[in-house]
Amino acid sequence: MKLKRFALAAFACAAAIAPAQAQTDFSYSAVSSGSWSYRAVTGGSEAVFADGSGATRMSIACGKTTRLVTLSRISAAPAANISIWTSSSSRTLTSRFEQPSSRVIAQVGATDSLLDAIVFSRGRFAISMPGVPALVLPTSPEVDHVVEDCRTA
Repeated sequence: MKLKRFALAAFACAAAIAPAQAQTDFSYSAVSSGSWSYRAVTGGSEAVFADGSGATRMSIACGKTTRLVTLSRISAAPAANISIWTSSSSRTLTSRFEQPSSRVIAQVGATDSLLDAIVFSRGRFAISMPGVPALVLPTSPEVDHVVEDCRTA
């Protein structure tokens, strides 16, 4: 009887924890239409994803002095975190909202393994935040270029 109660308690704990740990698999999700572009900017470089109408949806920038890579998603609403999904890993990052530019921003160090996961993801990676649809982005040499810029600074 004690074993049965223990098993039920363990199942209840696992069920309570599972939704918080569950990550959506974007392997077969449609990739957002648009394209990446690369440019050198003061103090580093930046890859920008613009949708079909030319509106910026996401940027990944390198600050060569700080050796930080900044992930910025355009959003009208603030978010305390963003989740990054790649074909090999997922991670939730603490973020901040920059109201003047309507961006949710998170940063990682230039040598963070999450950047490798993004660069080598199989065809796509996704950025999601609470309350808005995920942005599923194509992998690109432009993003790889920004990461390499930060690592060789």
